[in-house]
Amino acid sequence: MKHALLAIIIAFVGYSVLNISLAGQKIGLETAEKKRSRGIFIWITATAGTTIAAFIVLYAVSLGSVALVGAMAGTGLVSLALFSRFVMKEKFGARELTGVVIVIIAAFLIGGFTSRYTLRDINIVMLVVFLGLVIVLYVIMIVLLHGKREFAGIIIGGFSGALGGFIPMFQKISTSDIGENAFFFKVPSGNGSKLNINASGSFPGLFYRLLEVFANPYAAVWIFLSIISVIVVQFAYKKDQAIRVIPAFSINYILVPIIGGVLVFKEELHLLQWLGVVLILTGMLLITVKSAGIKNARQ
Repeated sequence: MKHALLAIIIAFVGYSVLNISLAGQKIGLETAEKKRSRGIFIWITATAGTTIAAFIVLYAVSLGSVALVGAMAGTGLVSLALFSRFVMKEKFGARELTGVVIVIIAAFLIGGFTSRYTLRDINIVMLVVFLGLVIVLYVIMIVLLHGKREFAGIIIGGFSGALGGFIPMFQKISTSDIGENAFFFKVPSGNGSKLNINASGSFPGLFYRLLEVFANPYAAVWIFLSIISVIVVQFAYKKDQAIRVIPAFSINYILVPIIGGVLVFKEELHLLQWLGVVLILTGMLLITVKSAGIKNARQ
């Protein structure tokens, strides 16, 4: 129970860093058109932020279920909204405030009905099939809607989010016994075998645990997906405003790991936790769709 709640908190931090970094990438691209060096610096810094976010989420996934961590993806928009209001001094209306309150309530709802997590099963075949189906589906949509600019940014942004949604699943496998047994090379024994809260906090122990995480092909896959997701979302930014791109990204980033958690890891969410997921999606849309304040922050 304690680990699951800690996973929720860490996931919130990770997704907050991710959403603010995504906004920073858009700001960097826009700034580069006027001041190239400054814009590139902002973009590189923001991209580094997305990388840091991936490692924070990795830690969250090592503590809790994929579905639970994935459900928290929408909470990062709360931090983005607050960042826009208090740091960038953008307008913050009743609509955004309502969305923030709903997401916070949803987060407490999800956390309040969290039970002790135990990894039940990992269906690698189902994961590969699921990934393949999602890629094929988005490729078909991109082909069918080619030339329709009003949908391009949303579809490409959704595709980026869907690819990113698979990251927690491969992260979970990379920190499991399957990941540790599928190593590229033999990892020397250290002060702990898994990246978890009970392991030693010493530098040698942390070094060996990180080495174990990256010594298997599943880690290589989630790192690759992280890079591809970042690249794909850049194309979406060029097609549409971030106010339309980021919601499409986030919805897929939330739903894919939740579905994958059920299909691949045989995870379960309490009925009220499912209600929390719906509330997070609702609050996310209230914060972003037709939101002048956030729109200015992300353009």
